[in-house]
Amino acid sequence: MENENKKEEMSYKEKFIQMNKEAKATWIVAAISFIVWLAGGFGIYLLVGNSWTILGMPAWFVIGSFGCWFVGIIGVVYLLKFVFKDFNLGHDEEDSNE
Repeated sequence: MENENKKEEMSYKEKFIQMNKEAKATWIVAAISFIVWLAGGFGIYLLVGNSWTILGMPAWFVIGSFGCWFVGIIGVVYLLKFVFKDFNLGHDEEDSNE
């Protein structure tokens, strides 16, 4: 149990590499969420107009609004489980020598 709460020891260079990896992955999830919003909202509206409904609301509205949130939540869970790492951002004495 103690190992689960312990932060990873990383060098200054490894910290920057990890931060860049996290930033890129976050941008990818944001772009995917934007594409789902764009395709769900505008794409479905342009294809079928208001003829499709979900719970009495136009399908383009439901998919564009709730689909984007769903993809965003799933993306954040993925990032937290597989991409982000818990490490100390502080500057250690030994790290500054590298």
